[in-house]
Amino acid sequence: MLTYTPDSASKLPVPTEKPWLLLLLAFLWLWPGIFGHDPWRPDEPYTMAVVSEMLRTGNWMLLSIQGEPYLTYPPLYYWVSSAFVSGLSPWLMSPVDAARLATPFFMALSLLFAGCAGRELIGRRHGRSVVLIMMGCLGLMDTGHQLTPVVAGFAGFSAAFYALILALRSPALGGVLLGAASVVLFLSSSLLEVMLVWAVAVMLPAFAAWRTRRYVITLAMALLFGLPLALIWPMKLAASHPAMFDLWWSAHALGPLEGFSHLGLFHDVGYYFITSIWYAWPAWPLAAWTLWRSRRYDEPLLQLPLMFFAIIILLLTFSDRQATEHAMPLLLPMALLAAIELDSVKRGAAAFLNWFGLMTFGFFGLVLWLGWFALHFGWPGKLAERAAYLSPFYRPEPAVIAPMVAVVATLVWGWAVTRRNLRGRQAVTNWAAGLTLFWGLAATLALPWVNSFKSYGPVVERMEAQLPVGVDCVGVAKKNMMARISWDYYAHRTLKAFDTDQDSSCSYRLIMRPRDEATVDVPGWKDIWVGSRPREKREIFVLQQRVAVPAAGKARDMPDSTKDFVID
Repeated sequence: MLTYTPDSASKLPVPTEKPWLLLLLAFLWLWPGIFGHDPWRPDEPYTMAVVSEMLRTGNWMLLSIQGEPYLTYPPLYYWVSSAFVSGLSPWLMSPVDAARLATPFFMALSLLFAGCAGRELIGRRHGRSVVLIMMGCLGLMDTGHQLTPVVAGFAGFSAAFYALILALRSPALGGVLLGAASVVLFLSSSLLEVMLVWAVAVMLPAFAAWRTRRYVITLAMALLFGLPLALIWPMKLAASHPAMFDLWWSAHALGPLEGFSHLGLFHDVGYYFITSIWYAWPAWPLAAWTLWRSRRYDEPLLQLPLMFFAIIILLLTFSDRQATEHAMPLLLPMALLAAIELDSVKRGAAAFLNWFGLMTFGFFGLVLWLGWFALHFGWPGKLAERAAYLSPFYRPEPAVIAPMVAVVATLVWGWAVTRRNLRGRQAVTNWAAGLTLFWGLAATLALPWVNSFKSYGPVVERMEAQLPVGVDCVGVAKKNMMARISWDYYAHRTLKAFDTDQDSSCSYRLIMRPRDEATVDVPGWKDIWVGSRPREKREIFVLQQRVAVPAAGKARDMPDSTKDFVID
């Protein structure tokens, strides 16, 4: 019977990495940005609102925000976040920090399965290369530390990728893992992502390595194990909330393509190609090197990642959504392809990648340190003025632990990048270490400053100061969900939602409008506060109070708008 055996007998260079150091680097990579800040756009405010509503109502089947269904994503990530909040908040950490623990949980699984896939498909010691390349991808550093269900879907993709490779050696175990991965994908992404994985699984017998009876066992085991588990949530939802199930099926079941009643097709041509240039760096040039140098297209180590990549590209091409996180699954086949010929990368190319990383992360690390000195000691003066301009809400507070951690991280990075005998493997290690240093410095030295202009907290606080004591009815248009979420989270005030701004029957109303939209004087209302987040270019909030409309023919007093702050 035809089976596939990785080419682990090939000569590998003498290892210079210590496995425990690589594990430590991976562990450190998981945590920067997880603790110590408010929910940030785009997904975190919505995720936190869903988790809070789930814990308040006890309804684990239907996701909602302030009583309205929220069906953009299935519930798995929210279940895990809610479990962390229930177990750890408020006695150990804040609710948002506890909820965000779901992200390193799923990202750790993603890195684990990706490393296992590299070891299984390419050979011994290549699993760590796959993990390092993924950790070094610029896009994964950003998306992989957010409070977003996308990371749970990425874990499902990683597990499915490993399962299809494992099926060559252990068909039953591979089938169970494929079934579990399909359940995770369905409960965190959509039916489309599951269909994508199964399209790859069904087409793999086109290659000889998967054209066996043993592979049929894998597919059968995956269906027997995964299908019953995947059906539990939609069947429960259909039984308890049939109208919401119909809405999910018609508008959200296909994720990036929306739903079965309306397909959202096609986006601006070239978006994901341009995005992947930075999002998948440095995986894509190393993957291109593999495709140029290797001619092993008749072997599984190229066949599976190339097919996986092609199917994902096809999905992204048809999708009408433009968001960087949708490119996240592309990192899996790219990282695996990049690892295949990593040890054969020319010394000059490895030195360039190392030099580029050293200069880039060294420069931004220096900027972060100078920024910290500017914020706390006023030097350099120009940098302090710029920081105050960008974030006028920030007030520096004494800190000891954060700068101490940053000092240790900087020293460790300086030691790591001074190693000799540089080759491809050491270059990607240094790159991943540099990116981890940069993100770690940003999460220790600059996090309070960044949070002060990304958070809606100061905006809500200033608006609340303009309301008389005892006001319990503030209207807002139902579509302005960000305003409703923010005021509920920071002020514990439930804004009364109306279909439009004009429907409000409250004495006060909050209007959220684009910044470039002209101000309109509405009869019967006067502006008492105008504000937004610092340097916000898109949205502005206006708090209005109802006033008596003057009789016809009489001059009407025009109240002055009270602006909380002026934004250039």
